[in-house]
Amino acid sequence: MLLTLFVLAVFLLLYPLVIYPPLVWVLARLFPRPVKKSRPAVLPTLTIVIPAHNEEAVIAMKIKNTLACDYPMEKVEILVASDGSTDRTVERTKDFVHPSLFLLDFPVRRGKLSVLVDAVSRARGEIVVLTDASALLRPDALMMLVENFSDPGVGCVSGRYVIARDVTPDLDGRGESERGYFEFEVFQRRQESRFHSTLGAHGACYALRRNLFPVLPSGVINDDFVIPMLILAGGYRTVYEDRAVVAEAHIASARGEFRRRIRISQGNFQQIRILLPALGLHDFRALFVFFSHKVVRAFQPFYLLLLLILPVWMGGTFFRAVLGCEAVFYLLGASGFLFSHPGRLLSLPLYFLTGNAAILYGFLREILPGRGALRPQWEKS
Repeated sequence: MLLTLFVLAVFLLLYPLVIYPPLVWVLARLFPRPVKKSRPAVLPTLTIVIPAHNEEAVIAMKIKNTLACDYPMEKVEILVASDGSTDRTVERTKDFVHPSLFLLDFPVRRGKLSVLVDAVSRARGEIVVLTDASALLRPDALMMLVENFSDPGVGCVSGRYVIARDVTPDLDGRGESERGYFEFEVFQRRQESRFHSTLGAHGACYALRRNLFPVLPSGVINDDFVIPMLILAGGYRTVYEDRAVVAEAHIASARGEFRRRIRISQGNFQQIRILLPALGLHDFRALFVFFSHKVVRAFQPFYLLLLLILPVWMGGTFFRAVLGCEAVFYLLGASGFLFSHPGRLLSLPLYFLTGNAAILYGFLREILPGRGALRPQWEKS
């Protein structure tokens, strides 16, 4: 029984990391669902929503960047939605006078979700683009997103997030590990989109049909995942557009990164609870992707704990060797905390271990009584 449990833990640990990526790649080629992309003869109207809380350092650049996009501005409405900003975000937005630009100044901070819901309720565009204040769009990104909506089965389109190296000159080993993780995620999103639908969207920039914006449960944390997934549950596809590129500087703060990963991890457990009933059993492709990419991976720390405990009980040369390898890996990861710029040898185990610690912390936040009070505010990492 212990051996069976050990093998099962190994399988569940490796499945989302090693088995599922090539499997979904094969499925995407055997059973593809290509998106019927085309540039519409009559371009749809867009509403670009930029939620902002204390973004005075970047909001001017964001507005200039958005106005410079290769999309007819007479068809664009830009809503800067300030969520109780206490800095000069509102003043810097008011410095711009443009017929497409509007400011929604909410004086009391309520959180990103409330701001998004209010902003979308005031939107007039057929397509709504949600984008972060710190994220810069390539000039053709809006057009690339819109081409996907020529397919009537597409309800939501995610752009491609990249780390802007030109404004992130000091990308240390930890940052390189995160960039590697994003590339791994991008690969999976491409394959999932070709096979059926990608899971969620990059919060830095994604677009959806305004009439499909869902009714959201209160307290949703990972809105950029739950909104596209509820659109998917409604029978529409969420697809990935590689050509719609959005760049953002990497935040190198280890503490901020850990806070962000805790918030995302808590949101992952929350969204499993919300989305499994919503998805139901009517769309097996979507359910397969959701279980493989999100559900199995969400419980990764528990597989690691089993793999740490079981060899102690089982004994034998092989399991002692397994335990020794684990000990070396954990020691390397722990050693990474001693250096402000850990090298590649320490960065990977450090990134892996801190990620799993964040998952455990997020899990506890979600299941403990009074978890609503523990949910983190919309804060910068």
